[in-house]
Amino acid sequence: MLVLENHDQPKPYDAVRGGQLPPPVGGVVLGGLAGVKHRLSSSVNEHRIAALRETLNYGDAGLKIVIKICQSETGPVQRAASDLLRQRLNLIAREKLQAFVASSSDSEAELDSTEKILKHSSGAVSEKNYDRQMSEAQLIFETVTQQMQPNLLLLEALVASVEREEFTSELMNLWELLILEIQEPLKELRQAVGIAISAQLRIQWLYNQAESQANQWQQRALLALQTQDENSVRLAVVRKQVQFDQAAELKIDLDYQTLRVENLNRNLLALESKIAQANSKKEILKMQLHFAKVQQQIDFTFSQVNSIFFSP
Repeated sequence: MLVLENHDQPKPYDAVRGGQLPPPVGGVVLGGLAGVKHRLSSSVNEHRIAALRETLNYGDAGLKIVIKICQSETGPVQRAASDLLRQRLNLIAREKLQAFVASSSDSEAELDSTEKILKHSSGAVSEKNYDRQMSEAQLIFETVTQQMQPNLLLLEALVASVEREEFTSELMNLWELLILEIQEPLKELRQAVGIAISAQLRIQWLYNQAESQANQWQQRALLALQTQDENSVRLAVVRKQVQFDQAAELKIDLDYQTLRVENLNRNLLALESKIAQANSKKEILKMQLHFAKVQQQIDFTFSQVNSIFFSP
């Protein structure tokens, strides 16, 4: 798992902005990730490629920069970024594949951690049951998404950098492993969205009930008015107003919770789309490799035939 660091502090491998002369007394060392970004903005490809080699020293933030260059540029800098990503991915592949069993036990510990967070948080939310359900669903979604980020970032790096010629067996195995590791957290996210939708439907039902009862008391007030029963009129009007006030309060809650559900749904769909695209590219690359091997066998067979029947 990639470790986040303080990227703003200069490191031993940072460069000093300037020419051949030493920096002036009191001058500023442009270090950290800011220094790397500055050199990446150069118009000279050699300078940018040199800065690229330092980018991955800055964890997830540096990896995102290299991925962006792979996705948005062409030419020597993009090729250098792809080479750099593949080198790093091959190293990560060896580490992750060797630690596959250990990583599986770690994921169970992460699930236990999520459950502990929910148990701790449930007493601090609103007394309204539907609000508590919604808050718990949102907390699950945010916690699990955060746990998935390292694997999602590696998937994005694979999609950005790997083509058929560089699709090694190690990278293929890493890709398969990342997809596998994402499945269980993805199921948790879907369950969280399901809980949120259930809470939203509960609020909708309560709102509909309050509105219906308010209308019923309105009808009773009109009937009591026709019979000139003042006590019944006053009672019906008071009950109608109570139900209307309750319906108005529930409508505010309903609108707010609907926005929360829509946001969770939107985030889940975006995540599923990203994973589907990664999986789709993996399958395309596997298919291309398969056909390439078939073509090699055909070419080899024809060369053998030619050597037998047409050799001088």
